[in-house]
Parts: sequence; structure tokens; C-alpha cells
Amino acid sequence: FGHEVAEYICDIEKYDLDQENVIGFLDDFLTETENPAWPIIGNLKTFKKSKNDIFIVAYGDPKARNEALEIIEDNGWPLATIIHPSAYISRKSTISDGCIVCPFATVGFKSELQKNVLMNSYSAIGHHSQIGKSSVLCPKSLVAGKSNIGSQSFIGSGVVVTPGKTLGKCVSVGSNSVVYRNIKDDRFVIGNPAK
Repeated sequence: FGHEVAEYICDIEKYDLDQENVIGFLDDFLTETENPAWPIIGNLKTFKKSKNDIFIVAYGDPKARNEALEIIEDNGWPLATIIHPSAYISRKSTISDGCIVCPFATVGFKSELQKNVLMNSYSAIGHHSQIGKSSVLCPKSLVAGKSNIGSQSFIGSGVVVTPGKTLGKCVSVGSNSVVYRNIKDDRFVIGNPAK
């Protein structure tokens, strides 16, 4: 997912995809990237920040996003927010630090993305909804109006959360599910209706 986010940054800042010394990855698992212009320059635990470094968490897993966020905050490093130019963002919505809003995503009227939320391509949240810290909305997921999603939750591709629903913390909803009822903390649900 990091390469997609790097491309979004290039779209926003008008960088060439092969422009060097602009984007670098911190990764605890990989040793090389698919684009030599975007090298792996270390990992979060041992990285030594330079003056102009800005950080974005490009993990698609809510727990990993939150763990990375904690390291970044513990070190006092600046956290970027990425909003692709093709996304629609209501002027009355709130988007907190560290969020990634991907191409063609929609953030509705008076909705709130708490810190470090990832909204993938074509995902949408309706009016007066709230998405909790470090949560992930996969492509083409919909959280309808007046809904609340708890922190570190995962909303799979094609999921529909019907209006006014509350999902607790660390909830995972399987792809193409439809949520018709509230979901308690630490649950995995799937299906239509999701259960």
C-alpha cells in the first residue's frame, strides 16, 4: 500500500514518479522497494529523523497503523495528512492528523475522521458520522449517515454500514457485508445481514 500512497503524494505535490530524495520508506519487513526512487531508509524503531522529515502511516491494517502512530507520537515526529485531489471533502467535516483520503473518497457533511484514519479509493462516509482513530475503510465501502465506527476498526471492501449504526472498537467487517445492527467491541462480522 505504501507505493500507492507515494503515488498520491506525487499527484498532490506534482512530483515525477522517479524523482529522488523526496519519498523514503521505513519498513520493518522489506529490504527493497519496487521503485528505486523510493528507497527503504530504515525502520520506525531505529530511524534518526532529519530536520525536514514528515511522516505518514501507509499500513492497511488498523493495529499496525496504531502501533506506528504511537512510535511517531512518542518521538514527537510531525505527522502528515494526505488528501487526494479527486476526493470530495465537505467543508464542514473534520479530518485529523495522519489521515489518508484516497482517490474518489467522500467525506460527508459534519463527519469526522479521527487521527490516522485510512479511507481507501471510492469509500464514503455520510453526514454526521465519525470514524475512530487508526480505522481503515477499504475500497468501495460505505458508512451511511449518523454512524460511528470505533477506533482500530476494519471495514472491508464493498461493506455497507446502514444509517445510524455504532460499531465498537477493533471491529472487523468482512467484504461485501451489510451491517443492519450495532456491533460490540472486538467482533468480526460477515454476511448480509452481518453477524
